[in-house]
Amino acid sequence: MTSLLVKAVRQSRAQLPVIRVVRGFCSPLVAAKAPMQVELKADKKYSWCSCGRSKKQPFCDGSHKGSGMSPHRFRLEEEIPEAFLCCCKQTSTPPFCDGTHATEKVQSAEIGKPL
Repeated sequence: MTSLLVKAVRQSRAQLPVIRVVRGFCSPLVAAKAPMQVELKADKKYSWCSCGRSKKQPFCDGSHKGSGMSPHRFRLEEEIPEAFLCCCKQTSTPPFCDGTHATEKVQSAEIGKPL
């Protein structure tokens, strides 16, 4: 799944904007090919890295700035002592792992690169 960043560039005030499509700019990077097991506390605010650029995986460290992406923020009502958070950044159930990391596409991907 390729994300698109659409940039409007005005050539002049009188003209309509020209649309440029930059492919892959917003695609998350594969941070790891397996989920990370963490303990999640109740009533604590978390920011899960959705871009794959954070050095504090699976949590956000602000590295997404300028990428067009933002972290997935969440808070739990109950503690989860053994939660598995996605690090391949391809999950359909963020921030939790859905097993997508086990696919051939993710396993053959290069760490630190988009799919």
